[in-house]
Amino acid sequence: MPHPKVKIADNSGNEVAVSNNRLAVETEQDDAFSTFVTYQAFEVPTSATAISADSPNGTGAEIGDSKEIIIQVDSANTGYVMVGHSAATCVANATVTNRKGLKLVGGETLVIAVGDFTKVFLAASASSQNVYVAYFK
Repeated sequence: MPHPKVKIADNSGNEVAVSNNRLAVETEQDDAFSTFVTYQAFEVPTSATAISADSPNGTGAEIGDSKEIIIQVDSANTGYVMVGHSAATCVANATVTNRKGLKLVGGETLVIAVGDFTKVFLAASASSQNVYVAYFK
């Protein structure tokens, strides 16, 4: 039994074009990223610190209008890095049941839709744990 033909219309009642059984989808350029910024690798302290902190333990940038922040843990790290939204939610040096945040090990990457560098905290399990940070705007 053939499928019945259905007409698709927008909220104004205008029929939407379908070509070769494909529905045309349009996006606005405003949604695209216009800027990609990267920072030099830095060592994450063992106590929770915002990524906006000054060198050598942060980017030194208080960005407040990013669309996404990318955090990549250096593949040479032997420990791990915890990621949280405040000092209280980012604890690395604790027993497994008392750790807080998201745990990243060497080579792992986290992409988060957070607009403010002061709201992303990192804490390392040991010294010499490095990360790379970038953002889209």
